[in-house]
Amino acid sequence: MTAPINELLSLHSDRLLWRPVSQILPRPDPDLQSWLLDPGSLTLRLKEHADGRFRVVVLEEGWVRRQLPSLLQCFSPSVASERMWSRRVLLQCGDTPWVAAHSLIPVSSMEGELKRLRHLSNKPLGEFLFRNPLLQRRQLELTQADDIWGRRSLFYLYGKPLLVAEFFLPALLHDTGIHLA
Repeated sequence: MTAPINELLSLHSDRLLWRPVSQILPRPDPDLQSWLLDPGSLTLRLKEHADGRFRVVVLEEGWVRRQLPSLLQCFSPSVASERMWSRRVLLQCGDTPWVAAHSLIPVSSMEGELKRLRHLSNKPLGEFLFRNPLLQRRQLELTQADDIWGRRSLFYLYGKPLLVAEFFLPALLHDTGIHLA
């Protein structure tokens, strides 16, 4: 892997250029696009490919305050300036990292049912989100760092925003038979 995981997981980093799908040229390989643009649960899809060996490894979680221009692209200015629950994880097949993910949840979103998101431990966020029929995915943006593609989505649940970025690591592409030119 040419881009360090920690740098990739800096969802709020202004080094990554996030763009709407319509502005991505050249387009990624069609097999890779099927992963990047899949509207369903990434967790479910990974579990289907992991033959019972899917697991979540929490790298870091806790409260952070970020006021960077890249967050203003996603959240309203008042929400972007809030403290956020930050969760960085690896989604793995056994001991092999397939996806590096970073979620940011504003403190104002951590009410009611969403309070539970602070206590996921090694449970996948996607399982919690996609179980709820009220889940809405708004903007989907893509980025590329060397040979690693990422996507980020702004989700709304109970009218509250949360931001999720996922970076598809080379081992996933290899293990699922995607060969990039």
